[in-house]
Amino acid sequence: MKRFRKYPLLVIITIVAGLLAACGDTTSTSTAPSGTTTATTSTTAAAKTTAAGTTTTVVTGTTVVTGTTAAAKTTAAGATTAVVTGTTAVAGTTAAAKTTVAGATTTVVTGSTVVTGTDLIENYKPDGTTGKKGGTLVFTYTGQFPSNLQPYYVSEVTASTILRQIYASLIGTTDNGKYYPYLVTQVPTVENGLVKPSADGKGLDVTIKLKPGLKWSDGSPLTSKDIAFTWKWVIDPDQGSLVGTDLPSWKKISAVETPDDTTAILKFSEIFGPYLNFLNLQPLPEKVWSKIALKGDGGAKSPEASKPTVVSGPFKVDEVTAADRIVLVRNDNFEPVWGFNAYLDKVVMRQVADANAALAAASNGELDVTDNIDENLWESATKVANAQGIIVPSFTYEFLQFNLSNPIFQDKAVRQALDQSIDKAALIKQFRTPKTQQIASSISPLSPYFDASLQPSAFSPEAAKKLLDDAGWKLGSDGIRVKDGTKLSFTLASTTAAVRKSTAEVLLTYWKAIGADVKFQGYASTELFGPWANDGILQKNKYDVAMYGFSTPVDPDSSYSLYYSTEIPTESNKGVGQNRGRIVDKELDKLLDAQRGTADQAKRKESWFNIQKLLVANTYESYLYTRVNNLVVNNKVKNFKPNPTSDTNFWNTVEVYLG
Repeated sequence: MKRFRKYPLLVIITIVAGLLAACGDTTSTSTAPSGTTTATTSTTAAAKTTAAGTTTTVVTGTTVVTGTTAAAKTTAAGATTAVVTGTTAVAGTTAAAKTTVAGATTTVVTGSTVVTGTDLIENYKPDGTTGKKGGTLVFTYTGQFPSNLQPYYVSEVTASTILRQIYASLIGTTDNGKYYPYLVTQVPTVENGLVKPSADGKGLDVTIKLKPGLKWSDGSPLTSKDIAFTWKWVIDPDQGSLVGTDLPSWKKISAVETPDDTTAILKFSEIFGPYLNFLNLQPLPEKVWSKIALKGDGGAKSPEASKPTVVSGPFKVDEVTAADRIVLVRNDNFEPVWGFNAYLDKVVMRQVADANAALAAASNGELDVTDNIDENLWESATKVANAQGIIVPSFTYEFLQFNLSNPIFQDKAVRQALDQSIDKAALIKQFRTPKTQQIASSISPLSPYFDASLQPSAFSPEAAKKLLDDAGWKLGSDGIRVKDGTKLSFTLASTTAAVRKSTAEVLLTYWKAIGADVKFQGYASTELFGPWANDGILQKNKYDVAMYGFSTPVDPDSSYSLYYSTEIPTESNKGVGQNRGRIVDKELDKLLDAQRGTADQAKRKESWFNIQKLLVANTYESYLYTRVNNLVVNNKVKNFKPNPTSDTNFWNTVEVYLG
C-alpha cells in the first residue's frame, strides 16, 4: 500500500524562511550549512552466493550524507562482477560483499548518496537516443490488482505502478531520491525565483512553469488551467473517496493563478514546509473530469476512474480486465515532455495468483519483470534463467494497525501486550530475507527524519501477560482473557497474499499464548484498500486489526493524513482521509501541524522525532519490519532502473526497451 510519496526539503525552505524573515515574518531559520548530514547510523552488509548462470543484483545501503562513495570490486575466476554506485536515500554506510561462482554475473549497487542542500535536485533526462523501438513488456506485481486507476482515489502500491506510467507529475523523484523536472521546465526554488514569500509575508507563492507544447493523450493541450482545475476538483465540497489524497495540503492553497497557458502560481496561505513533496502531484484533464458529477461518490464510481481515457504519461490505457490484466499502449502525444515517445509499444500488467505462480511464469519467459516477490522465495528467484534478481531497499514498512474505535484497542495495555508478544526477529527469519530489518517507527530508516535513538520493541511474552494482568484482563478457563464481560477476541485482516496468510498464522499462535482469541480474514486488495464508495474494509471501518505494508517518501509529511484526527474517514466527510487507525490525539495533531508550519528544517526534524516518540509510547501501531523489494528482470529488458521511492520501479518506462 501506498502511503507514499519523498525527501527532505532542507536548505531550499530555509532560504525561503530567510526571505520571510527579511519581510518581517518571525519564522526562525536554520543555519545548518548546505550538505549537512541529516541522518545517522546503520551499516548494511550484503553477501550472496549465486549459482552458475544466474544474475543477481543487490541494491543496498542508500545514504543521506556528504562526501563521496567508494566502490570496490572483487571478481572470482570466470565471473563478471560490476559494482555500481547510485540509488536512493538512507543514513549510514554500506558495505557489499559477494561471492560468485564461475559463469555467474552479479551486479551490486551500493552506497548511493543523497546530499542535502543544492544537491537535492537533479536535472534528470531519460535516454531517448540508444533504445530500440517496439515490443511488449509484461510485468506483474504479485498478489494484488489495482482497485482503480485514478491517482486521487487509490493508495495501494500496485496501482501506483500503473499510475506512474499513465499520469505524469509536475516533478518526479529519481532512483537517487532527488527531485527532477517532469512536466515543468525547472523544479521551483528560491534560487531560480519560482518560490517567493506572499505579498502579506505570511504565505508562499510557488510558480509552476510547464514545458511548452504539452499534450494530453488525445492531442488536446495540457495547460496551467488543468493544474488550477485539479486544485478546485480536489477541494470540491461534493468530493468524496479521496483515498490517495492529502486533502489538508491542497486546502492550504488559497488560489491558483494562471497568467498564461504554461504558468500556474500556487498561492499557499501559510508557510508550507513540504511543498516540494506536494509538487509530485499529477494534473487531471479538465475537459474530462469537469463533466463528471462528484456527488454520491460519482467520481470514484465513474468509468473514467477504472479506465481513464485521457492521460498524460508515456502510456495510455487500452484494456482493463478486472483481476486479470491491464494493457497500456504507447501515448504518441507524450513527445513534448522529453522530446521522444516511449520505445515500447505496450506494457502489460498481468495478475498472478501468488509469487510461486509469478516465478513459474518468469521461468517460462512469460514475464519480463516480476515485482514484489515474497522474500522467502528469494532463493528461487535467483535461479530464474536469463534473468537478474534485484533486491531494492524501499520506504515500505510492514505493520499492524489497531482500530482505536474498537473499545478493546482503546486500552493501551492491550496494544502493548499484542506488540510485545510478537517475535519479530523470528518472523523475519521465517518469511523475509536477511536484508529485512526490524523497525522502531513508521518512518523508514532510509529517511533523514528517522529517529535512530528509538529501538524496536522487545519480544517478551511474560511482560505482555503482566501488562494484561495489571490492566484487569483475567485469564478464563477457556484460555481467553476477559475484562468487564468483554473477551479479548478479535479478527486480523490482511490481503490473501501467501506470505500474509502464513505470517498471520504465526501471529495467531503468539497471541493465543497470552490469552487472545484471534481469527484471520483475508481480502482481495481491492476490498481491503478500496475507497469509501466501494465499501473498502479499512476506509469503512470494518476491521479490528489490519496487517499490511505502507510506503512513505523520504519526507514523511504524507503521514499527516495517517494520524491527524480530522483525517478519519467517516460518513460526514465522505470517507476522505487515511487515518484508518481512528487515532485521536491532540498532542499528535499539534506536532503534525508544527512540522508543516515552519520553514526551519531543524524544527521540522525535531517535530518528527517527537511524533515518532509519541506513536511508539502509545503503541498506536505495531511496527514489524522494513520491506525490501525483490524483483526478477529478464536480461532482455534494458534501461530498467529500480526506484525505492513512491515513484515506483516503473517511473522511467519511457526509456525502457527490449534488447
